[in-house]
Amino acid sequence: MSGPRGYAAGIAGIGGYLDIHGARRFLGDKSVSWMRQHIHDIPHRKLYDRLLFDPTELRAWVEQTAERHNPVDVDALVAEVLGPRRSRRKQEIAG
Repeated sequence: MSGPRGYAAGIAGIGGYLDIHGARRFLGDKSVSWMRQHIHDIPHRKLYDRLLFDPTELRAWVEQTAERHNPVDVDALVAEVLGPRRSRRKQEIAG
């Protein structure tokens, strides 16, 4: 009873929701098995044996869970963790 392009239609007023195939396409052509493995993380509703996905909720979930690629200054991070760098040559002379 899935309508065109993965929209669930004609079942007790659930028009506008995506079925699992529409949701997987919405999420970038994920496989159905991936969807089932991660279903506890993905916002959805269950109607009897059908999984229904609201496109608005899926979009919000994608934006919330998307990785943010912020530039990282590795040298500053290392200096913060290890403290100031010491020259190895000075240690060899002293030792």
